[in-house]
Parts: sequence; structure tokens; C-alpha cells
Amino acid sequence: MTDSGSGRGGIDIEERGRTGRAMTTVRSLAIVALVVTAASLAGCGMLGGGGGGGDGGDSEAQGNVDAPREVAEPMDPSATEVFDRVTEIMGVEAEAPGVRVTNLPTSRNVSSPFVTAMVGLPDDPQRLTNPINATYDPEENSVLFNDEAVFDLNGSQIEYQLAYNIALGLHYQNDWIDDEDSQSAVLRGTLNAVMREYTDEHMDTNYVDAYDSAEAAFESTTAYEWATYEALNYYGAEYVASQTDSASDIQSIYEGGVPETTEQLLHDTDEGATDLSVTTNVSNWWIDERMPRLEATLGELGTRAVLRSQLSASEATAAADGWGNDTGMAFTSARNESAGAVWVHSWDSASEADEFANATEAYAEARADGTYAVNVTRPAEDTTVVVAHRGTFMQNAEITYAGGTVEVVVGGGSS
Repeated sequence: MTDSGSGRGGIDIEERGRTGRAMTTVRSLAIVALVVTAASLAGCGMLGGGGGGGDGGDSEAQGNVDAPREVAEPMDPSATEVFDRVTEIMGVEAEAPGVRVTNLPTSRNVSSPFVTAMVGLPDDPQRLTNPINATYDPEENSVLFNDEAVFDLNGSQIEYQLAYNIALGLHYQNDWIDDEDSQSAVLRGTLNAVMREYTDEHMDTNYVDAYDSAEAAFESTTAYEWATYEALNYYGAEYVASQTDSASDIQSIYEGGVPETTEQLLHDTDEGATDLSVTTNVSNWWIDERMPRLEATLGELGTRAVLRSQLSASEATAAADGWGNDTGMAFTSARNESAGAVWVHSWDSASEADEFANATEAYAEARADGTYAVNVTRPAEDTTVVVAHRGTFMQNAEITYAGGTVEVVVGGGSS
């Protein structure tokens, strides 16, 4: 899974829409007691389907509601109208998703051991806990609203969440993305383009952030959030804006082939990643995790974003230029508070590795008074290894380089 008006209907009535906007119909299931939200978010009978006579399933829907809650503001337009608007903006046809209220986690913590080690937690760690109001499930083609949060949203917020997740679903249905790249900068950029047009055309409130520069975007958030996802948001939106005139053009980005690395996205180049081999051997007393979002690499953009936590924008940009490849992992002791993260880069040339190493020394010095100490080494001319650590991690870690492979052994290796 990823992160309504006259068509108000019941809860948990699962009916799929037919292909094409013109073929999408509404099965109305009015539940007066749910004056707003739950009624607005009809189970999937709201969008799609055809069929159904009699009472339209009203009695079944009411049977799913134990304790109706009143909410202050109804959603207008209906979910079907929102679907039609989004498909028109994107210039695509698709199957209307189901929409239902269900039990979801109320929040998601976006922190990761790797970024915590490399950047350090923000002054207010609560910023890293994001509410989950709605999500899209590609397996069942449904927009799912959180049954705990939905009653606290107003009509405009519900409309925005619905439009956003419908747009995300259309990306899946058109095979533009899959679960492997659902966090990519390009996806963030295309969703931004859709929602910017949607809010400009159909809403009084603009929920889409817009910044005149990367510096303004960086200053609006924390270094942690910038390194985790805000840099992806900004540069993804910038890339999409440079490639399209409107959201109806975004399909050309996916059909023409999206950038495979953020280096390609930033520099409009076809240059691919270089070879990088890293192995790990970890004892049972240490927990090892990959990079944030389960990705194998942070890329040039992620490298720039991490360094930006301590360096100026120009210094971070220059240091990340010449990126060839990178990968990293975080380790946490099961016995005490010791922890560490290892970040390995390959570079296009020795001089670019020099520039990164020098910048990382300055980055490490800036973090000298923090929870984590930082070391940087050069096992080969075109290879760098950055280690952020606390406690006894360094005494328990051995990092070697042989035959083009970096090996990381923690806690003596597998027991």
C-alpha cells in the first residue's frame, strides 16, 4: 500500500468501476446518520459499477455501522466527480477504484536507523511521525480511509486525500510504477503536478507546497526530513516541470523512460551507475537494516541531501557531483545503545572521491559534538567509506577492501 456529495453511499460495498470515465457510474447508498464523512466515503459502491436494484444495498451498509459519528462538513463533490476530474487532468482512462473506510494504523514513523546515524534526529522527533489518513492498495485497487482519522477531516481534506490516492492508483493501473519504485522522485513529481492542477482548478485551499528554490524548500523543513523525502519531493517536482507543460503530459515521462538514478534526473544524462560490491557479515547480537525506504542506494541526490545537514548547499552539491554508486546499512546492538551506519560510495574519478572525502571531513567535524562520531576512509582511489557510530560500534566492526569488494563484519560475524 502507498501513502462526497450526491453520490454519498454506504460502507464496505465492494463494486469496481468499469473502464473509462464515461462508463463510470454511481450506486448511491444514503445513510443519513453519517451526515458527512463515512457516508461520503461509500464503500466501493461509490465509484463504479453498474448493477444493483432494489434498495441499492442500503440495509447491508447500515449493518456495517456500529456507532455513527457526526462530522461538521460534508464533502462536495462526490467521489465519482473527483475520479472524473483526476482522469481528465491526467488525460487517461482507467478503472475507478473502490473507496472504503477501514482499520489502518493511525500514523507512520518515517525515521530510519541509517538517516538517524548519518544526519541526527531533529529537535522535535515528533515531526517524523506522519498521520495516515488514507492510502491506496494496488492489489485490490482501492482507496482506503482510516476509520480513526476520517471523522477529524473536513470536506476539503477528504477531497484532497481522495484525489491524491486516485492519482496514485492511476499510476499503478497504467503500469508506470510498481512497489519497487513507489517512493521515487519522479513519482513524487508527477503526483505533485496532478495535485497542483487539481487544487488550482477545483479547490479553494491549496494543499500543495511550492518553493522558488531548493534553499527555500530546505529552510522550510528539517535536515532529517530533507534527507529522507523532502529533497526527493522538490527535485522530483522540478524535473517533472522541466519535462511537461501540464499533468496530461506526465504519461510521456513514463513511456519515454524515467531516469534510472537521481544523477540522471539532476543532470539530464544517460550515464549509468558504476559497479559497487559490498558484503556484510553480522553476528546475532547486532541488528542490521538497509537504507531508508528499503532502497539499495541514496544516489547523488541523497548524498547531497545528507551532506546538506551540515554543509552549505554549494558544498554539498559539489561533493556529491561525480557520484558513481552508493549503498549503506545501519547496525544496532541488541545488548546496549551502541549503533553505527556504514555508507560506501564509488566515484567516477579519484579527484571526485577526493572532493567528497574532504567535504565529509568538514561534515564530520561539524557533528563532533553530536551523538554520533563520523569517520571517512579511502580503501581505494575511487571508493570512500563513511562510518557514523556511537558506543562500542567501532570496536565491534571490521571494514576491509579486497578485489573491488568492501566487506563489513560486525560483532565478529555470524555465530
